Amino acid sequence: MDYAKNYERCCLESTNALQRWFMQVMTRKAQAIGQKGHKIWSLKYAIDEYFQGNTNLRVLDCGAWNGWFLSYDSPQISQRIALDFDAHFGPQLLSEGVGFVLADMEKGYFPLAAGSIDLLAMTSTLEHLGCPEKIATEIYRVLKPGGVVFITVPDIMKYKFRFWNDITHKRPFTRDALAFLFETHGFDTLELCSYNHNLFVAGNLFPRPIHRFLMRFRGDALLYIGRKPAP
Repeated sequence: MDYAKNYERCCLESTNALQRWFMQVMTRKAQAIGQKGHKIWSLKYAIDEYFQGNTNLRVLDCGAWNGWFLSYDSPQISQRIALDFDAHFGPQLLSEGVGFVLADMEKGYFPLAAGSIDLLAMTSTLEHLGCPEKIATEIYRVLKPGGVVFITVPDIMKYKFRFWNDITHKRPFTRDALAFLFETHGFDTLELCSYNHNLFVAGNLFPRPIHRFLMRFRGDALLYIGRKPAP
C-alpha cells in the first residue's frame, strides 16, 4: 500500500479560498522571520511555549509523512528526526537536513536510544496504531526527563462514523481516553483541548483565549501535550 504517496490525494480535504488566503498570510508571516512557509507554526509553538531558553534540542516526529511538522528551522534545535514506516519522503527529508528513521511503530518499538529526545510529536498518527499502550511506553522511554510529547488525534465524539473514512484508522480516542493513556504511563498533562489545525495556527495572529474558544466549536480533533517528569 503506497500510503505516504497517496495520503494527501485520498484522505485530505481540498482547501477552499479562505484557507488558501490564510496559508498565504501565515507564509508571509513565516518568511518575515526567516522561515520558508506556513507549516512551521506548530513546532514553533511547542518550542516557544515549553523550551524557551533551551538549546541543542532534539525533535522527533513519529509518523512524519512529508515532514511538515519539522519544517521550523531554529538555532535552538540541533537535530530534527522524522520516523515513518514508509520511506517515500525519506530522500526529500534528508535533502532538507532532516534525519530519517524507517521503522514500523506497530511493533511497539522506536529504534532510538532511551532519554535521547526533547520533544516528540505524533500528529494524526496514534489512531492508525493498534498498540497505543506500547506506543506510550516507548514515548516515555525515548524522551529525556522533562521532555514533552505533542499528540493530535481525531475526536471520535465529533468525527463519529467519518472516522472510518480512512481505512487505516484502528483506534478511536476520546478526551478521557487520551488523558488515561498518557497519565497512566507516567506523564504530567500540560494541555488537553479541542484541536483544529488552522485555528491552532491562528493563535499566532490572535490572543490564545480567542483561538482556544473557537476551537471548542470548530475543533473536531484533540490535542494532548504532556511532560515526562524530571527527577
